[in-house]
Amino acid sequence: MKSPLVSIITPAYNQSRYIAACVESVLAQGYGNWEQIVVDDGSTDGTPDVVEGYADPRVRCIRLPHRGLASLAETYNTGLAASRGELVAVLEGDDLWPADKLALQVRAFDDPGVFLSWGRGTLVDEDGRRCGDRVAVRTRRAVKLFDHADLFRRLTRVNLLTPTVTVMVRRAALEEVGGFRQSGSTLFVDLPTWLWMAATSRGHACFLNEELGHYRIHRRQTTQEHGNRMDAEHLQVVLELERRLDPATLRALGWDSGVRNRAVVAGLIAAGMGELGHRRFHAARGSFAEALAEAGAASDRVRAALGVVSAVSRVNFLRAAYATRDFTAAAAARLFRTRDRGA
Repeated sequence: MKSPLVSIITPAYNQSRYIAACVESVLAQGYGNWEQIVVDDGSTDGTPDVVEGYADPRVRCIRLPHRGLASLAETYNTGLAASRGELVAVLEGDDLWPADKLALQVRAFDDPGVFLSWGRGTLVDEDGRRCGDRVAVRTRRAVKLFDHADLFRRLTRVNLLTPTVTVMVRRAALEEVGGFRQSGSTLFVDLPTWLWMAATSRGHACFLNEELGHYRIHRRQTTQEHGNRMDAEHLQVVLELERRLDPATLRALGWDSGVRNRAVVAGLIAAGMGELGHRRFHAARGSFAEALAEAGAASDRVRAALGVVSAVSRVNFLRAAYATRDFTAAAAARLFRTRDRGA
C-alpha cells in the first residue's frame, strides 16, 4: 500500500498556549509517514522553545524574525522549501487534528486526478472544547468531487475550502503555481493559493465527508481580529487573479460576464456585511444597494435586498438567511413574516 510522505506546514506566532496541543495532535496520528515544519514568525512568548522540546525528529522548527501578516506567504513558503513530502497539509499553530485525519485523507490521493482534498471541520474554544461545526459543503455523499473549473468559479464567490485546517494538496500542483500565494490580499494566503491552483490544475478536488480538523476560536486569531477585512478582500483577490490570467485560460474556466457579475455582487455583499458588523449602517446600505442594482441572479438579489433591509432596520436578517440551507425568495419571505410577528 502506498504511503506518501505528508509535509505539514505550521505557521505560528505567539501561540505558546496552543502549540503543544497542535504538535501532539500530529504525534497522535495513526498514519506515521509525515514531517511537521513549524515556522515561527518571531514569537516572543516561547512558542519555538515548546516545539523544540519535542524529541521526535519528524517535528522541526524554523525561527524567523517577525514579519507579520503581510509576509504570510513567505512564511508558508519557507516551510514548503524545507519540506520533502509529495503531499502538503496546512495546520496552523493554534489548530489541531483528529487522530485519523491523515489516514483518512491520504487515500483520496490514490486517484491521480485529485490535486486537493478537504473535509468537515469542528470549532473548538480556547480550552479545546467543541463549540460548533464548520461545514462549507452540504452533502450526504461520503465523497464529492469538484472539477477544477467548477471549483474555481465557486471560489470566486465564496471560499468553500474551509476550514483550512482540513485542506491537503498535491505538492506538484502547489509548486506549479509558485507555492503559496498572497496576491490581492494582505491578510491571508489560503484563498489566493486555492484559486490559483483551481485555475491552473487539471483534474478535480475531493471533499471528504469526514471530520478532518479542529479550528480553534480565540480572541487573538486573525479571523477574529480581521474577519470583516478578510471578507472584503475576497473580491480583490478574485479581480487580481482575473487581471493576471490570460483570456484563453479564463474562457476555459467558464469565466464570463455572468460569473464575474456574481463574484462582484458577492464582494459587495461581503463588504456590506462587514459594515453591518461595525454598525456602520449608512455605509452598509450603500454596499447592499449597489449589489442589488448589479445583481443578476435571483438568489443574489434576495441577499442584497435582505442586506438593505438589515441596514435600514438595524436587524441583521442577512446573517439569519446565511444560516439557512434554502436561501431563496421563499426563505426571505419567511424571515420577513417572522420579523412582522415581532419574533
